Amino acid sequence: MDQEAVLRALWRDKMHVEPRALELAPAAVRRSFEHAFHPTTLVLDGLRDLPTGLLRLWWACPRGHVVFTHLPSRYAPGPQPWRDGTLTAVAYVSIVELRPELSGADPFSPWRALLDLIDHLLGGACDAARPRFSQGAGITPDLADAARRFAEIAALGYAAEELGTEDAGAYLARTLWLALHEPRRPNVLDPLADRLYRRTLLAEAFWARQRPRFD
Repeated sequence: MDQEAVLRALWRDKMHVEPRALELAPAAVRRSFEHAFHPTTLVLDGLRDLPTGLLRLWWACPRGHVVFTHLPSRYAPGPQPWRDGTLTAVAYVSIVELRPELSGADPFSPWRALLDLIDHLLGGACDAARPRFSQGAGITPDLADAARRFAEIAALGYAAEELGTEDAGAYLARTLWLALHEPRRPNVLDPLADRLYRRTLLAEAFWARQRPRFD
């Protein structure tokens, strides 16, 4: 599948909108969206910055969903209630925070939830019993090697004070987000992390070699 096909598959299989999310959002935010599924398009647009291979891996994983809500963004591993059943490993994305110009929210907040999901996906296939990439784990040998190198880089914490990150997970999310949205800045803040991302997590050629197995 090409990137657009993978994004459509993610939208169809992994993205869900709480029934009253739009109704419960502040009026200005509510009016800014044309319909309840409009916020999903903002996230899909942002996901286009990620390699297709990474997106394809996410779609293939039986866990790891996105739920759009009026509440604050967060990532919740493990089973989460959804309608008459459950979803396992959910990034709750706030439609309010997706409109920072109207809500005053940090534009990074929804992406922290999404990148926490990706962190867990790469490290432990979004299995609550397994660790994350930022904890030095990987679901393929190449990802495990990259995770070990990331753990060493995060321990140095070159940009930790400037970015205000409290742990390796936050360091991964913030520096990876910058690599996607302000590509020149990570090379100044932490050239080791930037180089690692360009050769692994953000490199399409890297993903072409990965053959994860999901249970």
